[in-house]
Amino acid sequence: MAPKKAAPVPARKETPSLPSDVEDLKAEIDRQIGSLVSQSNRGEIVTRMVSVVQERFSGPIAHPRHLRAYDDIVPGSAERIIRMAEKAQDHNAGMDTKIVDGQIDDQKRGMRFGLFALVLVLCLAAGFGYMDKPIMAGMFLSTAVLGAIPVFVFGRNGKN
Repeated sequence: MAPKKAAPVPARKETPSLPSDVEDLKAEIDRQIGSLVSQSNRGEIVTRMVSVVQERFSGPIAHPRHLRAYDDIVPGSAERIIRMAEKAQDHNAGMDTKIVDGQIDDQKRGMRFGLFALVLVLCLAAGFGYMDKPIMAGMFLSTAVLGAIPVFVFGRNGKN
């Protein structure tokens, strides 16, 4: 017995990309239907086709029509997809909270270290002043003043 030959797989048709502008889309549909439709009905038909083609849906879950189709194929899958979107949204909110909390902690830690460094430099300036070394005391004092005041006035990034 001879082996059966597999039926040839039909070639996939390339779907043309849709024009982005509504007017371009109308013109392309009008061009495609050509003489198939009488001139009197053409405007109404083109407008209705554009409204069907232009339907868009954006969001964390599939279009309701697609959800219904998923649920028809695998019962309960629409609920699972919605639950998955809710979990993803909860995860993203949690990550946003962690990021903001981390940035706040970083800023607080920077402020504490900056305050410690300022107090240290001021103490060194006072120590050198006490030891009757005014040049060294002046250098530390000017470092403290020139380093600390801009941070308090402009912030850590130096922007207003």
